[in-house]
Amino acid sequence: MPRFTPEQVRRRQIVAGSLALLLVLVIGGCSVSVIRGLGGGGQEAAKSDPAPFTADDAAMEVAATSADAAALENLPAETTLAPDEVMGIDVSAHQEEIDWAAVANDGYGFAYIKATEGAGFVDSRFQENWDGAQAAGVVPGAYHYFTLCSSGADQAEDFLAAAPPDDSALPPALDLEFDGACEERPGAVDAQAEVDAFTAIVEKAWGRRLLIYSSSEWRDHYGLPVTDSRPDWLFSAGSRPMQGDWAVWQLRFDGTVSGISGGVDIDVARIEVLREHAGIPDGEGAIGHEVDEG
Repeated sequence: MPRFTPEQVRRRQIVAGSLALLLVLVIGGCSVSVIRGLGGGGQEAAKSDPAPFTADDAAMEVAATSADAAALENLPAETTLAPDEVMGIDVSAHQEEIDWAAVANDGYGFAYIKATEGAGFVDSRFQENWDGAQAAGVVPGAYHYFTLCSSGADQAEDFLAAAPPDDSALPPALDLEFDGACEERPGAVDAQAEVDAFTAIVEKAWGRRLLIYSSSEWRDHYGLPVTDSRPDWLFSAGSRPMQGDWAVWQLRFDGTVSGISGGVDIDVARIEVLREHAGIPDGEGAIGHEVDEG
């Protein structure tokens, strides 16, 4: 996933602090009912119940990477693609304006695009990137940068507003990291409850399990997220991930891609693994948790 510079993190922390102060002032003069639930106590229900959506399996077809594609130059030395593997990228507004036709010409068949972060933040170039990728024949997928300063339900609501179910897209992805402005670190049980709330709502709406990316810092602090049966997005520099059933492999943060200024995250997707692990049987809810149908 795109990284933040120390200066960007500092600015984001200043903005977050200012917003927190503003909320305190508003709470003092108005009913708390107008304030969205922030903080770590949020096992609250979603404000709405998105209608179930069944995605078309054909949407998960991505064109094969040609043997002479420029994209292959970003692979580690002596690494070749397996028959079911394709090259892709993940981007955000951090990459600024992207020439998606040039990206496609380099042989990249898919792109995960940042849609939202926390609650109340939509990436400023999300729709532009989404439309540009589709127009160029690059299959898009939307990802959400999760924070622990907002409830999982609120974050899911905002993600679905920005990235509603789209049967032409890859399954949505969830990014679990500590690089953003939020410094909240609730206990593991509370943190997992918020992640579960987000995944249950988004998976019900999209009809697909989420692709899960987690940083080493997140895993060290909380342990692995609940990813049973969900597709995994793993980072491994220099070689393939040791875990054999990965769906997406992020292999570098500083790749060179035509049409993009500066470094960009380079990925390889195993489409058949992604297809298998993203499918949700009818009536199934959050993975590993009982769902009360009442």
